Amino acid sequence: MQKLDQRIGAMINLVKLPQNNTFEFNFDQDIDWVRDILIELNENATDKTPEEYLKETSLTIEGEVVKRQKPEMGEYLLVKLQMNAHYATECIRTLKPMKMDLEIESQICFVDEELAETELFTDADETYVDNESWNLYFYTKRQIEFKEVIHEQLFINYEQYPVLDADSPLDLGEDTTN
Repeated sequence: MQKLDQRIGAMINLVKLPQNNTFEFNFDQDIDWVRDILIELNENATDKTPEEYLKETSLTIEGEVVKRQKPEMGEYLLVKLQMNAHYATECIRTLKPMKMDLEIESQICFVDEELAETELFTDADETYVDNESWNLYFYTKRQIEFKEVIHEQLFINYEQYPVLDADSPLDLGEDTTN
């Protein structure tokens, strides 16, 4: 396995990846495009700006990538990844600030978009490769929009309705002494 140089980032150019070599990657919010995603994760917290929360929150994305080729699939990319986010939000019941943790493991297979309408991939969102099930994504002109896939994976799993304490009484701000 090789450590990654500049071959993996927000965009992945398949031309730059040698076939059958596995590369490891590890990103955090020190990288601009990862920081942008973390800022978006922090947008529902209203007691500070999303940028102000960067010192208190984190996003790490790590994994490995390997490019392969098969006659029926052409050139394809397999990505195993682990994402960990600690982000700011607010409770939908009380509107109090809170932090959430999100851990995601995913296996993604990228194939050429020209195969999207073939019998093998029509209406598919998963594929079976190397005896494992992989989420299916398509690339265009040997370019993979990796940032967009990371963003989608995070927000599919993002807690849309966070609750600080489901059993706590609601503070409705009303005088109930009458």
